[in-house]
Amino acid sequence: GKPWKVERALKAAGCHLVDFAPYPDHGNYDEATLQFLAERAATYSAGLVTTEKDWVRLPQAWRDRVTPWPVRARFEDEAALGRLLEKAGP
Repeated sequence: GKPWKVERALKAAGCHLVDFAPYPDHGNYDEATLQFLAERAATYSAGLVTTEKDWVRLPQAWRDRVTPWPVRARFEDEAALGRLLEKAGP
């Protein structure tokens, strides 16, 4: 993953980021890590945000404490993508 793209997208959407803590793509957040991040956010009176794809990996108890951010893919040549997918089959 490219955390800087998420950071850039959040800023472009008007989010005021007081801190940014990138973690490995598709990472699993353990309770200690989540607690650390929540305490860090609380020092700034801020909330927590992660991508939707990482949000679904959060323990259920944390999902109401973290805001999911949608990530969308765009392809310069959608026709080429379609051909590639057709070759790959179902």
